[in-house]
Amino acid sequence: MPGGQTILPIRLKRGLMGFSLGGERASAPISTEEVADLRRLILRTLNGNQLLILNQVSRQDRSMTSLLRSMSEEFCVPLSTLKLNARILREMNLISYGSVRESRNAGVEPLGSLVLRLIREEPTEATIRFSD
Repeated sequence: MPGGQTILPIRLKRGLMGFSLGGERASAPISTEEVADLRRLILRTLNGNQLLILNQVSRQDRSMTSLLRSMSEEFCVPLSTLKLNARILREMNLISYGSVRESRNAGVEPLGSLVLRLIREEPTEATIRFSD
């Protein structure tokens, strides 16, 4: 899948909530109850280590290696476990970080910011956006 994006079958796209998903982005406001349901889904989908990493990345401006090492010591979680979970979060487009060739600090992606707002119960307005 290009760019780590989920590709939905065209029939499913057309049937999603009755919204047109043509060339323009379509957005659908969701209710407070639906936001609570989405929050529960996210909390069941992400494990404790992933939530911990996402939260720490949002609060600290450091390299992923430095961040994971300090988290391993502070929370008594094996470094290999944290590395695996950080990689999963990156594949889910929730966080980004550098590599051996490209040194840069870890950061939260826009989707990760939305997830954080939802799990912290901060959403003032939630919007679902689909794009082709």
